[in-house]
Amino acid sequence: MRQPGEIKREPRVDTQFQARLLDSSGNEHAVTILDLSKSGFRLRCDEMLRIGEKIRLQTDRHGDFPAQIRWALGEEAGGLFLSPVKVPD
Repeated sequence: MRQPGEIKREPRVDTQFQARLLDSSGNEHAVTILDLSKSGFRLRCDEMLRIGEKIRLQTDRHGDFPAQIRWALGEEAGGLFLSPVKVPD
């Protein structure tokens, strides 16, 4: 049972792979995906990302995913996929 103040989220899979982030201005940034679930992700980026910004995460192997940045702290940020994704086991 959820406790008051607890945030419910999907189980996350720890990972570490390179991707590209395309921001709303069309700028491309190299990122490392640190964990992900079918609804969200955590990544590392050299640039500070804007909370609320709509982005695209692009990977050579897995495709292109529309998302939104939900939090940012230093070089790490987390986001929500705008459509559920399939997460590897």
